[in-house]
Amino acid sequence: MNGKPLSWKKRLLFEEWPYRLTVLLSGIFLLQLLLWFQKEDYWLLPETVAVMAWTLLAVCVLEHIPWMHWMLRGVLQFIAILTIQVTVLERYEAIEPMTLGSFFSSKLFLNLYELTPYLWFGLGTWVAYLTMIWWVESKWRIYVLLVVSVLALCIRDSFSGVYLWPQVVIMVGCGLFLLILAHFRRLRMKDPSAWRQLAENPFSIVLPVTGLIGLTLLAGAAMPEVGPMLTDPYTAWRAYRGEPMNFATGKGEQVALATDAMDASSGYSRNDRFLGSGFQFDYTPVMTIDTTHRGYWRGETLSLYTGRGWQESELDRASWGPVRPDAVLPADTRLPGDQMKTIEVTQTVTLLNDDRYPVLFGAYSIQKVVGMNGARSGFEGLMWSAQQGELRFSERQPYPKTYTIVSQMPVIDEAALRKLPHQLPRPELAPFLQLPDHLPERVRNLAFEITKNASSDYDKAKAIEQYLSMNYAYTNKPDFTKGRSRDFVDRFLFEIKEGYCDYYSTSMAVLSRAVGLPARWVKGYSSGSTTLDQQGLGGFAPGELFADPNAAGEYTVRNSDAHSWVEVYFSGYGWVPFEPTSGFSMPRAVPVEEPVAEPQAVESLPAVAEEEAAPAVQSRHYLFGGSLLVALLLAGFAAWRWQLVDLVRERARRRRALQLKQKIIVECERLLRIFRRHGYAREEHETLREAVRRWTAKSSWMKGELDVVLHHFEKAKYGKDDMTEEEFRETTQIVEKLRSQM
Repeated sequence: MNGKPLSWKKRLLFEEWPYRLTVLLSGIFLLQLLLWFQKEDYWLLPETVAVMAWTLLAVCVLEHIPWMHWMLRGVLQFIAILTIQVTVLERYEAIEPMTLGSFFSSKLFLNLYELTPYLWFGLGTWVAYLTMIWWVESKWRIYVLLVVSVLALCIRDSFSGVYLWPQVVIMVGCGLFLLILAHFRRLRMKDPSAWRQLAENPFSIVLPVTGLIGLTLLAGAAMPEVGPMLTDPYTAWRAYRGEPMNFATGKGEQVALATDAMDASSGYSRNDRFLGSGFQFDYTPVMTIDTTHRGYWRGETLSLYTGRGWQESELDRASWGPVRPDAVLPADTRLPGDQMKTIEVTQTVTLLNDDRYPVLFGAYSIQKVVGMNGARSGFEGLMWSAQQGELRFSERQPYPKTYTIVSQMPVIDEAALRKLPHQLPRPELAPFLQLPDHLPERVRNLAFEITKNASSDYDKAKAIEQYLSMNYAYTNKPDFTKGRSRDFVDRFLFEIKEGYCDYYSTSMAVLSRAVGLPARWVKGYSSGSTTLDQQGLGGFAPGELFADPNAAGEYTVRNSDAHSWVEVYFSGYGWVPFEPTSGFSMPRAVPVEEPVAEPQAVESLPAVAEEEAAPAVQSRHYLFGGSLLVALLLAGFAAWRWQLVDLVRERARRRRALQLKQKIIVECERLLRIFRRHGYAREEHETLREAVRRWTAKSSWMKGELDVVLHHFEKAKYGKDDMTEEEFRETTQIVEKLRSQM
């Protein structure tokens, strides 16, 4: 039976529609696996997830063009993958900008090297997609794929805090449709005439199948919720061992919370999406920190509270820049804190284990990194976020065994903070005022009740801090059987009423946001202990040993010192740390109060003879001379202590360096004028680097000299390092040489 040929519109839409549906369903299936990997915080980087997701989309679109030759389709897919790589990685600032022309030059392999290892993830996704399309051509392969994939996701969902049931449902649905398509392929082989009629009228089968599945899903959604009839393996295993579970139930979900502290040991948390499980104290040493002032060793900050825990927001993923040795790290210009006085704290961190961490730890706020592993190198894997005040370290690089950090610890001037007016909401503060829509109203009411008598924003923060530390008991094994609320903070404040640092810090952040205070959650390590702390009082009197609780020294930090706390933003003063956890004390630098001399009453002297008054005048002369000598000695000591001479020299050196930078920029501008007169004009849309690339492609004889000038220009205009006389002299000589050769 020969039907009339299809029109080009129908051909474009419906030709090879079973293959197109197979491609689409295979892509959706693989996307669920990618979403699983994305939920595991430390499996894939955000840019890697973006590369893989866009690769799936590009391959899917190009596979929907049935008339294209497979070789041409493969070439186009490879070009699309390269384009996705460059676009995504430039957006995440993982690579320097690349031009299209560089892929058709000698820099092709250099570009491909710059794209690794992300390129391998993109190519691997491409290969996995094509393999998936081939694999689902047979029914038994589809059954194997479904069983293995769904079983893996169910086990991971049951034995972790990762919620994967939506992905399981979608994968099962895709598998059922793929089985139907496999049946159609078999029909095509056995009865071509029936298949031809079906292929020309796909809606005759698509509408009934889609309608039936849609009605099934609608009926399932309308069904009332009931408890599970079967116990999942993890819960059954814990029940067999006599270990209780508590379930916080919400619409369409059921989250099991283990009540046993054996679930985990203390240590730096890698996943904060689900807070609340108990733990056992692990006293294994993690690192030693030789510091000039006791501090909390800050790691990461998070701003998105979900009701169960903390996640990275879009703000947390943005604005990462490289770190250079000794270079002062840029401050957050969106939320400045330049009015806050600080003291300089130097810390040398020495790791005592082989664990890897996503950050370098240091006292707030980190100003610069002096060295790593005893050298001023190895900074390739280090990135700085001014918005988070966080030093992120790439897990692809060997984690340093030792590093030295200089911090500017804030001096908390409570009197000045109390005088600040209430800060009004601003767009840049919105991420730190975010609260979930389902936050119970009683949490907001409690926040207003705690702060109703506070006259300033700082007093509100202190009131919340003191309320939490004084009204809730600290324990590493909270009694979860008391909890029923879905919200983590609500469950702690009104039901469980006991917990550890994550409970206190998250509650303070939420309560602060509820009354309009911008707050963010911080995790890292508390101070640790010194040798004297570990030995006990010994022969020291208590007053002698603890006279300076913030003394310098070497602190041993253990897994049991893993901690979380809160930072609240105050306009002009920046982020101020708070410690709401009961039994903990936040190290702080406080303003030094100058002793005020009490005025002495001047007694009127009776008239005396001149010879009797002479000794008094002479004693005043001695007093004046002694005071002048003491003042000179104090001035000399201050100049030595604060290195005033070196400071003056350093400022003079910086002025000279700034002048050198300006001179080098002027020389480069002179070079541009010389080149313009000889036909080498820089276009308005071009950077100097792009113009140099274009010129040297045409006249390769000047490449070496221009590369040197370009390096000096970019260092002078954009770099933080100082320029030298030798670099200025070299730039001038090259400009003169090129002028004479043009």
